[in-house]
Amino acid sequence: MESTRPLLIVNADDLGYNEPTTDAIAKCFQAGRITSATAMVYMRDSDRAAEIAREIGLPVGLHINFCEPFDDPGVPADVRERHLETSRKFGGPSFIYRSRRWIYDPRLKDATERCIADQLERFEQIFGGPPTHVDGHLHVQVCPNVGLASTIPAGMKIRNTLGARPSPSGFMPRLVAARQRVLLRHRLSTSYFLNITDLHPAFVEPGTRGGLAPAETTSVEVMAHPGFGHEYTMLMDPVWAEWTKGLKLGSYAELA
Repeated sequence: MESTRPLLIVNADDLGYNEPTTDAIAKCFQAGRITSATAMVYMRDSDRAAEIAREIGLPVGLHINFCEPFDDPGVPADVRERHLETSRKFGGPSFIYRSRRWIYDPRLKDATERCIADQLERFEQIFGGPPTHVDGHLHVQVCPNVGLASTIPAGMKIRNTLGARPSPSGFMPRLVAARQRVLLRHRLSTSYFLNITDLHPAFVEPGTRGGLAPAETTSVEVMAHPGFGHEYTMLMDPVWAEWTKGLKLGSYAELA
């Protein structure tokens, strides 16, 4: 289901991917420009990222990763092999992967669920508790094999579909909405999910909230990647702080 209580979540993806990304996310959070992050586990900077997140009080979800190789030298051999197996079956950013966004494949069930379980377990080990929510690298959370995985606990909050809007019109938006209704039967998400690169204040009329206006009346997540220089600049722009001023800000922990 989708929460309709007003809340703006500005979530930074890729915490732990590498040191520059982790540090950029921490700076944005301490400056009040993001409210949440999602972390990758079994990456070289994952453990340090967890320590930083605890120190600064950053709410963190799990960024499910099927495509980036685990580069932490301490990854157990069986975990690494399950990740490689799942990565091969999902096919990366290709036609095969695009088809996975729409088709549930029972042949992928066991490998997918074991790989998710490995990442959830590692998250709890280094962060000291469960994630606030889950999303996915390359939006893998929209794949039915992921969104319906039994190893993601019932009731866990999950990211919506990019560009999701209530009452969409047109064939593709309606198809996306139908997929989301299936994936959100036992999970909670925001009503809107947007990309900061589509929302930067320079693109809208001064004095208006533009694409953020729905956050005045319902729940909205804005995805950002502070590890990308241009997105870090957008977040740290004083106009962005002014644009979000007066809205109820929070993380998925507050989504109700």
